[in-house]
Amino acid sequence: MIGTEEWLLAVSEPGIGRLALRARERLSLLCDAGSRIGTTLEVTRTAEELTQVAVPRFADYVAVDLTDCVLRGDEPGSMDAGQRRVALAGIREGTALHQLGALIHPLPSTPQGRSLATEQPVLGSVLSNTFGWLAQDPERCRRICEQGIHSLIAVPMRARGVTLGVVSFYRATGKDAFEEDDLALAEELVGRAAVCVDNARRYTREHAISAELERVTASLQQALDLQRRFTTDASHELRTPLAGLRVTLEEARLHPDETDLADLMEHALGDVDRLQAIISDLLMLARIGAAPPAALESVDLAVLAKAGTARRTDDPHPARLDLTADVTADAVPEQIRRVLDNLLDNAQRHAARDVLVTVRRAGGMAELSVTDDGPGVPPAEREHIFQRFARLDTARSRDRGGTGLGLAIARDIAHAHHGTLHAEDAPSGGAHFVLRLPLNTRTA
Repeated sequence: MIGTEEWLLAVSEPGIGRLALRARERLSLLCDAGSRIGTTLEVTRTAEELTQVAVPRFADYVAVDLTDCVLRGDEPGSMDAGQRRVALAGIREGTALHQLGALIHPLPSTPQGRSLATEQPVLGSVLSNTFGWLAQDPERCRRICEQGIHSLIAVPMRARGVTLGVVSFYRATGKDAFEEDDLALAEELVGRAAVCVDNARRYTREHAISAELERVTASLQQALDLQRRFTTDASHELRTPLAGLRVTLEEARLHPDETDLADLMEHALGDVDRLQAIISDLLMLARIGAAPPAALESVDLAVLAKAGTARRTDDPHPARLDLTADVTADAVPEQIRRVLDNLLDNAQRHAARDVLVTVRRAGGMAELSVTDDGPGVPPAEREHIFQRFARLDTARSRDRGGTGLGLAIARDIAHAHHGTLHAEDAPSGGAHFVLRLPLNTRTA
C-alpha cells in the first residue's frame, strides 16, 4: 500500500503536472475553436473569429491574410497577387504590424513566404535573428521588435487541397517563444478555420451568382413589361389618328369632285406627322434605362442648358437663364437634352410671356428646373400629368401639339439616372418642373 502511494505521488511531480495542464489548455482551446469559429457564412467574420479565439490564450497577436479572389468568393488563385489583411487581433493596439486592408507581398525568405511555398507551418522562434523576415521591411520589423514582439509561427490556410492565404501568430514580451511543439496546435487551429472560411467563400460565390441571376431575371422581366406596354400603348394611341386619316381618305375617294386636294394633303400629312411623333416617343420610352454604364458621361448642366436653349430660335418666349457653373452629373447627354427639350416644349405651349431655366446645386443634388408663367398645374394633378397620354381638365390641358408622352419620357429618364422629376410651386403661379440628379462630386 505504501508503494502504491509513493508511485501516485511520483506522477504528480511539477514537470509532469505542467505538461498535463498544458494539454488540458490546448484541448480547451481547440474545443472553443470548434464552437466559436464559423458561426457565420461571411469570410471576413470567420477570419476575425480565429484571431479572437487565439488571442491571448495561444498568441499575443494574430493576423489573417487572404487573397482578394477568396474575398470575392472566387476559387483561390495564385499567391503572386499578394494577400489582403482581413483580420488582426492583439493584446494591444497601435503595433507596427500591417493593419487591416493592407495588401502584402511576402518575400520568399520570410516565414510567411516559406509557409506558402512549402504548404507547411514555419517557426520563427527569435524574430530579431530571422533575417529572411527582417528583409521584408527592415524599418517596420525593427519597430515590431522594439514593441516586444519576438516570436512567430506562419501557417498556410488550406482547404480542399488549395491555399486560401496565410495566418501569422505572434508572441510578445511576457510569453515564452514559440517552440516546435506549438506548430501542431497552430496548424490545427488554422485547419479548422480554413474549412469554415472556404465554406463562407463558396457561399459568397453562390450568393453572388444568385443575386446576379435575380438581377438578370428582373432586367428581362422589365424588358418584357416595357415591350408589352409599348404594344399596348401603340395599339391604343395609334388607332385614333389612323382612324381619322382613313375616314379623310375614304371621304375623298367617295367624293373626289368635292375634295380640296391641297387641304386633304395638309390634313393627311398632319396625321402622319402625329403618328410618327407618337411612334418615336414610344420607342424612346422603350429604350430608356437600357443604356450601358459606358454611355454615361460627366454632363455640365449649365453648359447643356445654355446650348439647348440657344438652338430653339423659333420659341415664342425666349427662355431666360439663371445658371450656376460646374454643376455636373453622370448621365447620358442625349437623354438629359431630351428632358430639357420636353420641359421647354411644355413651358412654351403654356407660358403667357416668360420661361425661366435654372441650374443650381441643392442638398447634394444637381438641379435643372424650367418655370413658366402660365396657368400652372393644380397640386392634385401634379403626379397624374406624368402618366402616359394624361390630359388635364384645366386650361393647361388644351394641348397645342405634343404626343402626351413628353413628361412621361422626362420622368422615366430621371428615374433611369437615379434622379427625380416633380412639378412644384412656382413663385409666378405658373408651372415649375424640377429635375434632380445625383451630383457628380468628383468635379463639384
